Amino acid sequence: MKKPPPSQRGWVVTCCALLLAGACSGNVSDPSSPGSGGSGSGSASGGTGSSTGSGGSSGTGSTGAGGTPNGGGGIGVVAVNPPAFQPAPGQLRRLTRTQFRNALRDVFKVETNMNDLASDSWDGNFAVIGASVVVISDLGVEQYSTAVENAVMTAMADSAKTTAFLGCTPTGKSNDTCVRGYLQNLGLRAWRRPLETAELDRLVAIATKASTDLGNVIEGARWSTVALFTSPNFLYRPELGATANNVRKLTGNEMASRLAFLLWNSIPDKTLMAQATGGMLATADGIRTAATRLLDAPAGREAAGAFAEEYMRLDRIATQAKDPAMYPEYTASLQTAMARDARGTWETVAFDDKANILSVFSTPKVVVNSDLAKLYGLDATGLTATTFQVRSLPADGPRIGVLSKAAFSSAFANQKEGSPTLRGKFIRETFMCQPVSSPPNDVDTMLVEIPNMPMTKRQRLELHRTEQRCKVCHGLMDPMGLPLENFDAIGRYRTTDHNIQIDPSGNIDGKDIANAREMGIVAASSMNIARCFLRRYYTYATGHEERPEDGTALNTLATAFEAGGFKLRELILSTVSHDAFSLVAPQL
Repeated sequence: MKKPPPSQRGWVVTCCALLLAGACSGNVSDPSSPGSGGSGSGSASGGTGSSTGSGGSSGTGSTGAGGTPNGGGGIGVVAVNPPAFQPAPGQLRRLTRTQFRNALRDVFKVETNMNDLASDSWDGNFAVIGASVVVISDLGVEQYSTAVENAVMTAMADSAKTTAFLGCTPTGKSNDTCVRGYLQNLGLRAWRRPLETAELDRLVAIATKASTDLGNVIEGARWSTVALFTSPNFLYRPELGATANNVRKLTGNEMASRLAFLLWNSIPDKTLMAQATGGMLATADGIRTAATRLLDAPAGREAAGAFAEEYMRLDRIATQAKDPAMYPEYTASLQTAMARDARGTWETVAFDDKANILSVFSTPKVVVNSDLAKLYGLDATGLTATTFQVRSLPADGPRIGVLSKAAFSSAFANQKEGSPTLRGKFIRETFMCQPVSSPPNDVDTMLVEIPNMPMTKRQRLELHRTEQRCKVCHGLMDPMGLPLENFDAIGRYRTTDHNIQIDPSGNIDGKDIANAREMGIVAASSMNIARCFLRRYYTYATGHEERPEDGTALNTLATAFEAGGFKLRELILSTVSHDAFSLVAPQL
C-alpha cells in the first residue's frame, strides 16, 4: 500500500500536533481530573547459558482438572484475616500493543504488526498492569501515527471505499453533516465516550481544511479519522471514576471500556456504549448481563486467550533466539504457531469444553498447523502452515497440558538447550505465587562444564547445587523444571541428553512425580495452584497488583470460583460484578 505523499504527511503532522501532544501528559478528557502514569518500561529478556535467568514472575496459578483440588476441603480461604476492602486508586492506562492492534482491526479491518509498535511495560507481571506506568517516546508516537495512517489509508483507499466506510458521501464543506455525523458516531467508540461539541468542531475543522488544502473531499475524511485515532483520548483509557453516594465509582463509559478491554481486548461496540449511556452498567446485575453478552460473542474468546497470552508470557517466544544450525525449523511461522497453540488451548478448555479451567494443565488437546503437528509427532494430513485444527495427543503419550507445549519449552530455554531452572522458576512464581529470590551478585550462575565428561543438565545442576548459596533457591526451582527435560529448546521430545538417558523425575506442590505427564495431572488438581490462579486473574482483571486490602474480595471470589466448578467463565462474571471491579479511590 502506498504511503501518503510527503506533503500530506507534513500537513497532518501540523494539523494533529495538538492532539498528539497530550499523549505523554495524561491530557485526556474525563469527568474527573486526569492523573498521569509514572515512568517505566520493560520487556522480557531471556537468559542463555545461565543456571538462573530473568524468567519474569508474570502470571498466575490455577485449580483442579476435575472435581475438588487435592487437599480435601476445596479451595478454602485465600487471605487469612484480611483488612477491610479498600478500592485501588483510579488509573490512566495506555492501550497495550494487542489492544491497539485489535481496535484498529475491529474498526478498519486491517491487521497491524505489533512489533512495529512501542513495547509494553510488564510492571506487575502483566502488560495490562504495566499500562498504567508506561510512558511513550517521540518514536512511539510516530509508530502509533504510522499504524493509524496505514489503517485509515487502506479503509479509505478510494472514493467508493470511503463512502462505504463513512456510510455517506462527504462534501468537504464546513457544514458537512456527513463527516460530522460519522466522526460523532465513530468517536463514541474510539474515545469510549461522547465527543464534546468543541472536540467535534476541531475534528470537523481538520476535515474541512484537509479537503480544501489537498483539493479532495476524501482527504478530509481520511485525515480527520487519523486525528481521531492519534489522539490520546484513543490511546489512553482513564479509569478515574466519579463520586456518587459517598463512593467513587467508574462512570458508565469507563465501565464499558473496562469490560470491553478485559473481555474483548478491544474497544466497546455500539450496544455496550448504549448500555453505558442508559445506566445499565451502574449495577452489579447490569454489569453481569452486559459481560455475559460479551462472553457469548465470537470475540469473547479473547477473555481466555488474551489472559493466557499475558499469563504465560507468550511474548517471550519471539524473543528467545535459537541456534539455527541445531533448530533450522524454528521459523517465525513456527513461533507464531506455538503461541497460537498455547492460547488456543485455553480458549478450547474455557469455551468449547466449558471445563474446569485447571484442566489446561492436563488436557491432551493441542491447536496445531502442519509444522507444529510434525513437531508433536502428529499426522499433519489436512493441515497447512496457515490451517489450524484442534487435535488430541496420544492418550499414553509423554506430553500433556500447557506445561508440555512447545510454547512453554521454547519461551524458557536458551539458544541451544532448555533450562530446568528458568522453567521451574516460572512455574513456582507464576502458577504457585511463590517468589524466588535472585542470586547474590557475587555468585557465579554459570553451570560447570568438565572437559571430556558429558553430563546431563540434571547432573550439572546437581553439581551446581553443591555450592551452599545456590542450593536453597535451586531446590525451589529445579525439581519443577527437570520433569520437562524431555523437551528441548523448541519443545521437541527427546529421551537423551548428551547421549545419556534423561531422568525426568521431580516434584511439584510437595508431590514426587516421574515425568511431565504426572506433573500436569498434579498441577490440574492442586489446591495451591487453584488459589494462585484466582489471585493472578484478579490482578489481571482489576489492573493492579494484589494488596492486603484485596483479601476480602479474593475470599468472596474463591467461594464463587469453587461453587462454579472452577470454570473461568464463572470467575470472570463474579469478578466483573464485584465492587473491586467498579470502585476506585482518588488517584494518589
